[in-house]
Amino acid sequence: MKKLTGAAAHQLLRLVVLLGFTALLGYLLLTGEILMYIVPQLVLYIGLAASGLLVFSGFQIVLFIRSLKQPALGCACGHDHDGHGHSHLPSRSLWKNTLVYGLFLAPLLLSVWLPNQAFAGSLGKSLTAGASTEAPAELVQLKKGTEDPALKQLFKTDKYNRDYATLGMLLYQQDQIEMKDQWFIEKLQALNTFPSHFEGKSIKIKGYIYRDPELKGNQFMIGRLAMTHCIADIAPYGIIAEYPDAASLGNDSWVTLTGTLSQTTYHNQPVIKLMVQGIEPATAPTIPYIYPDWDFAKKL
Repeated sequence: MKKLTGAAAHQLLRLVVLLGFTALLGYLLLTGEILMYIVPQLVLYIGLAASGLLVFSGFQIVLFIRSLKQPALGCACGHDHDGHGHSHLPSRSLWKNTLVYGLFLAPLLLSVWLPNQAFAGSLGKSLTAGASTEAPAELVQLKKGTEDPALKQLFKTDKYNRDYATLGMLLYQQDQIEMKDQWFIEKLQALNTFPSHFEGKSIKIKGYIYRDPELKGNQFMIGRLAMTHCIADIAPYGIIAEYPDAASLGNDSWVTLTGTLSQTTYHNQPVIKLMVQGIEPATAPTIPYIYPDWDFAKKL
């Protein structure tokens, strides 16, 4: 067996890095765990990136094999290297090579040592859960009602909130507003844009409990974590809930609440408030995040 030269060792490390990231992205895509990091609308681009890395890995295999046959690949600089103060051979500095390759190998090793244990199981079936091409079925059948002149007058608004007004008219016609994963963010925005219109309306929502220091002792937030683009921009979206025995509910516990909507102010802004009438323990969903529908207005 030939001794591995310095040039061949560099080519091998580059091959390991390329194959490692290709395998990591492929695993995340196949299991659906990619949704822990990005919104469904961006999954396609990660798939293209993984495909590109696979192609580059193929080229790198060729370079590695060639490096075993010859110490260094020729260059086309048009002169001898002697006396010019530079070389086309890889650096021999241990600390420099450790730093450069470590930047790429560290995240690969961490992905192996720190897997996504919190949400075990296949998420593949839910890979496009947040990227539906249609509006929620329970709202589609109510579209005709948005032509009611009285309802249009009630939700009259400026052009910037017109889409939320249309969604608000659909929600207004429901006997009970149910805050499902699909359009959770959009529904919440519509409710908070017209909070006075929904006073007394019945609502059902599933989420986790978190508390804000500005809330009263009998109040808490019931919400979900929303991802706008990637895991770096995660933020909680929720509704203020009022319940006499709120202190008995643990932080971060998952519950399903039913009740009626009221109105309050939060950070000097009018928002909806849930007057809790029923509460049941709930199981956290396989996918913990909710995602915005970038094209929801086109589906109304």
